[in-house]
Order: sequence, then C-alpha cells, then structure tokens
Amino acid sequence: MDPALEKAQVSQIDDALRNINGQNDAGLDLNDPQKLNGDNTSNLRLDRHGLPLVPQPTQHKDDPLNWSPTLKLLIALQISWLSCMGPMSAAVINPAFVPLGKAFKITTVQASYELTVYIIFAGVGPLLISPLANVYGRRPVYLLGNLLAGITNIIAGHCTTWNGILITRVFNGIGAGSNVAIGGATICDLYFMHERGLYMGVYTFFLTNGPHLAPLIGGYIAQNLGWQQCFNIPGYIQLGTFLITLICLPETLYSRKSTTTSSSDYKPASYTDLLLFKRGRLVDRNLRPTDFLEPFYMLKYISILIPGLYYMISFGYGTVLFAATGSSLFAKFYHFNVAQTGLLLSIPLLIGCLIGEFNAGWVTDYMVYRYAKKNDGVQKPEARLDAIWLALLLPIGVLIDGVCLTHYKTVGWIGAAFGMGIASLGLQVATTVVYAYCTDCYKPQSAEISTVLNTFRSIFSALISFYAIPLGNRIKFEYAWLVFAMLNVAFLLPMFALRVYGSRWRGYTWQSPPKFHNDI
Repeated sequence: MDPALEKAQVSQIDDALRNINGQNDAGLDLNDPQKLNGDNTSNLRLDRHGLPLVPQPTQHKDDPLNWSPTLKLLIALQISWLSCMGPMSAAVINPAFVPLGKAFKITTVQASYELTVYIIFAGVGPLLISPLANVYGRRPVYLLGNLLAGITNIIAGHCTTWNGILITRVFNGIGAGSNVAIGGATICDLYFMHERGLYMGVYTFFLTNGPHLAPLIGGYIAQNLGWQQCFNIPGYIQLGTFLITLICLPETLYSRKSTTTSSSDYKPASYTDLLLFKRGRLVDRNLRPTDFLEPFYMLKYISILIPGLYYMISFGYGTVLFAATGSSLFAKFYHFNVAQTGLLLSIPLLIGCLIGEFNAGWVTDYMVYRYAKKNDGVQKPEARLDAIWLALLLPIGVLIDGVCLTHYKTVGWIGAAFGMGIASLGLQVATTVVYAYCTDCYKPQSAEISTVLNTFRSIFSALISFYAIPLGNRIKFEYAWLVFAMLNVAFLLPMFALRVYGSRWRGYTWQSPPKFHNDI
C-alpha cells in the first residue's frame, strides 16, 4: 500500500488493539486512508490472528464479506467453473484441427485460426461488458455471457461453412470472455485481503486449466464422434451450467455506502432478492460513456501495467504456444493420432498447474500475514511477490520443449511433455501472484483490472498461431522457443523491481488511487 495508507493503518491498528473490547461491527474501510483519519477504531474487526480485516466489513448481513464460508465457497466454485468452461469449450476442438481442416478443405494452420478469432473477441468483448457489471451487477453478466457461449457453440456444431464457424467464434468469445473478465472482481467481493491468495488461486487454477482439460476429452470426442461434437457437447454443458447458476449464483456487487445508512432505515436484501435481481443495480450509480474507458485508465498505474505485460507473455508462451502448435507438430514429429495429441496437450499441463497452485495461493497469503505480523499489522501487497521466483520455471520449461521438438528423432515425446509440465507449473504461480497482487493494490477497481489482464493475454495469445510454427521451421524450434523463453525472462525482471520499489512507486502523486468505484 502507499506510504500514507501504511502510516494510517499503523496508527489506527495500534489504537484499536489497545481499546478493542470485543466489539464486532465496524464501518471502517482500511482501503481508504481518508476514512481512517478520525473514525472510531474501537469497533475495528480483527481476523483470527488478531490483525485488522482488510477491507472492514459492514454490520449488514447482505454484505458478501459477512456471508458464511460455505456460501462464499459455493459462489467461488461456480464462478471458477464458469471461467473454466469458456476457454475449455473453445479448446475442445484443438486436437481436431487436422480433421477440421480436411472437412473445410483448408490447412491445419488455417483451421487453428478459429481459436485465434475466439481469443481476440474474448479479450476485446469484455471491455464493453465490464462497465455493465459495475452498475447492473455481476449476476446478469455471468448468466447472459454463459448462455450466449452455450448457444453459439451448438450453432457451430451444425455449421456447414467455414465462415459460419468463424462468426460463431466471435460471439462465443464475447460471451465466454465476459465471465472471465469479472471473475477476479467477484473473488474480491467475497474475501478479505488475507484470504484472497487462496481463493484467487482456486479461481485462476480453473481459468488456466480450462484449455488444458479440453484436449483430454476433445481428442476422443473428435476421433469417435466427429469434430462437430467438439462444439455441441461443450455447448450443452454450458446450458446445463446456466440452469444451475440461475438458481444458485446470487448477486455479489455491494456498495459500501450502505454503511452511512442507519440500521433502522437499512433493509438488507435476502438470498431470494439477490437471485431475483432486486439488489443488482446500484441505485446511486448510472452508466456513463466514460465508464468504458476505465479499464484503459488503469494502465497508468505501474502496479497494473508491469504485471499485465508479464502475465500477457507468460500466458501466451506458457499455454497458448502449446495449444496452437501441438496438433500440427505432434502429428508431424511423433505421428500421434487425434486422441494421443489430446492427451499430450492436457495431462502434462494439468499436472504442472496443480503442483504450481499448491505452491502459490495459500503461500502468498502466508507471506502477507508474515509481513503484517512484523510491521504492526500493515498488510502489504508486495509481500505476495516473494513467490514469483517459482515463475522462472516457465521459460525453463519452454526451452526444454523446444529442444525436444528439434531433436525429436533422438528424444521421445516424453521430453516435450516434461517441458510443457514445467512451464505450466511456472505459469500457474505467475497467474495467481499477478491476479492477487493487482487486486490487492486496487481492490475497488478489481473488475477493470481483471478486464485489462484478460485483454492483454487474449490479444497477445491470438497472434502466436501466426508466427510460432513458421519461425520454428525457419530457425529451428529450439531457437524459436529460446526467443520466447528469453522474452518471458525480460518481462519478469520488472516484477522483481516491483517487489522492492512497488510500495514507494504507488506513493507518488501521479500514482494516487483512482476515484471511481471506491464504494465497492
């Protein structure tokens, strides 16, 4: 946090720990240093370690921060599954690029462009959707986005022209991308800062592994049922998910201005109200044209721009590189059929991400707690960045994969699989750390932050299929993959600088926090 906020926290925490006598309710917002100057801190609410909760919850039972752990977990799992379903439904077809190309009389590389179209619109579309989620609520975006994605997948399964396939990918990307763009914001709606690492890790694990799970089933679906079912089956799963979320996913958008309303006047929303859209729209907020520029406004902040660029490179070369090239290269070098290609594009990446997450989310929460314990209760986002060292495994894995592909005659497919697994381990650590760190720095703007991260990774990843294989054929795959690995290292170095200087940089006047959405 910026120096002014740290100083305010230290002063208020010292006073609270001297005077607190069991009170449980507070209207204090530790994310706002101006509110810290003069509020009564005797009601400061503490976590189980005796440190102040950040942000401070209200005394209203419909505040998502006050919901039961079970309800919070159920919501987190639903939005995590939605973030998984979108990319997974788009990637089920990946192992079937060869038969897809034959069906429409195009090359395998050209067939992969349908994934490119999806990725582009999954990144660009949410720029128009995210502002709606901050005014009208998260729930409508989740429901309508998933419904649109499911319908367009089923339409794609019945298309008889290549242009028809590409058109469905446009709308599928917009629908599925909308769910991804606000997932991180919903985690911030539900959890305190000292919990976010764990649950943000769960969310990002689902987000990252949607494309990894897809080939596991996509290969067998394409080989036994035909490429059309690679669109139809995910589409029907999405429609089934829509029905579940329709009755099980409540609204989590909550304005903290409610703390200024007296308890006698305030009427908390019931669970039914949260399902029936009776407390979705924030009554004191209207949609403005400038709201659509707010994600771009966040790019002025060093603590968003640097992690955003690093995440863009990491996701592109830590997972999309393998998805965009695997179907062609594994068939050419190892003579894999569709099902075998699906297994190789799935299992190593899933295992790597699983191991990575076991060393990411909860670890960064502990790092924040350890820092706070040593610094008078001040919770510093930069403490999470101590875990970023494990992300160095990403470029190492990419390099291993490239060397094995070049020497495929003497090195079996197991070498490439090992490299992919190592890379995905590093990617999962990088993803969890970036999401948790950025939303810790600017929690009220978490929807804009998630949108920026999603847009960065989507636009960059969409270009990989155009140059990865041609570059590998031109200079050998080991050298092409070496270039990708070195680019990742180059963008990782500023993250280490953030660990040391990030708090100081955010204290500069021109880095003062945004003034919009501070009531969320």
